[in-house]
Amino acid sequence: MKNLRVLFIVSCLFFLNTGKSQETLKVMYYNLLNFPSTSQERADTLKKIVQHVLPDMFLVNELDNQFGATLILNNALNQNGITHYQQALFVDGPDTDNMLFYNSDKLGLISQNEIETALRDINEYVLYYKAPDLSTTLDTAFFYMYSCHLKAGSTDPNPDYRFAEVQVFKNYLSGKTGLQNVMFGGDFNFYGSSVSGEPAHNWVLNGGTFPLFDPIDMTGEWHANSFYANIHTQSTRTTSFDGGATGGLDDRFDFVFISNDLQTGANKAKYVDNSYTAIGNDGAHYNTSLLNPSSNGAVPDDVANALYQMSDHLPVYLEIQVGGDVGITDNEYVNSFSFNSTSRELQVFLKNSENQISLTVYDISGKRIVNETHSGSEQIKTSFPYLRSGVYIINLQRDGMSTSLKVVVL
Repeated sequence: MKNLRVLFIVSCLFFLNTGKSQETLKVMYYNLLNFPSTSQERADTLKKIVQHVLPDMFLVNELDNQFGATLILNNALNQNGITHYQQALFVDGPDTDNMLFYNSDKLGLISQNEIETALRDINEYVLYYKAPDLSTTLDTAFFYMYSCHLKAGSTDPNPDYRFAEVQVFKNYLSGKTGLQNVMFGGDFNFYGSSVSGEPAHNWVLNGGTFPLFDPIDMTGEWHANSFYANIHTQSTRTTSFDGGATGGLDDRFDFVFISNDLQTGANKAKYVDNSYTAIGNDGAHYNTSLLNPSSNGAVPDDVANALYQMSDHLPVYLEIQVGGDVGITDNEYVNSFSFNSTSRELQVFLKNSENQISLTVYDISGKRIVNETHSGSEQIKTSFPYLRSGVYIINLQRDGMSTSLKVVVL
């Protein structure tokens, strides 16, 4: 795991957050078709796409190397006077790789990790939102972002390989504590949602102990089915070049799944209804290339041409609302808390002291560090001087109710 040093920040799930302005974060996942090996000149093509969207979180797969990541960062993202994009650490795993690029004016990267599967790594990136009043409220939203590229192919045993990869991932989520605002996206190579034909799809949604959701809730047999023409993401082409697949737009291979709190706003961030889309899919190019017909009702024609040239996949996009009244909730037994990052001292102020409270501290990987019980006081005051620099989740439980605090220690 690669932990990145950040300023001290605290997230509390019950923090009453009134009078703040709201902001929209743009999220985009994109299969880049073996970039830059097939053609590094495509960085200029990608520039037209990302400058049209200006995503705040841009996650990619089929990235070949750090050189390609640098090309994307410098030649596609940080262009036209923009300088705020940064990238995660490049990790050279088996086969092609994933990468996160992010708007550092709005977001900070706390940590990243690789989840190993039999084919490729699934990458984890944990970010926090740089709320305008973060320094005074010590309150913000955290995002657990995951990027994958599952095994391709419609014939046996490829669906079983995808199922095995997804099982590894959902087992990983089941073993973590403090997850919030989860997005799991990339190229899944799913041909449909039936349990018998594509068991991995159902396992993404329901496997393990941490469910995920399709923002547009469009189950079905997507392959070569015109009913789903407006959500297909592959292929943009009917002519083969740069190693891309052909066949026209008739598959829904690319997804972004989200956690339940992003549907409800429970953790200070909420999916913007109807924002989920496949960039460049206007519903009028079923089973043809993105350039036939040449006009595009979803994006400008120069962007449509760039999408055609860049990859055989379309990027998938959604928006997340943060700040303001998103996810305001009132906790039944905690008034407020404070945490001193220097002394590692925690104070929790309770609404009453009648019941015993269990206090557990976990590190970012889910390992339990501390387990204490407190009772008979309106205030919990404890310290953890042995905590090293990093991210920790402090879980409080009473009478079956649970509240989590997230702290970052320098």
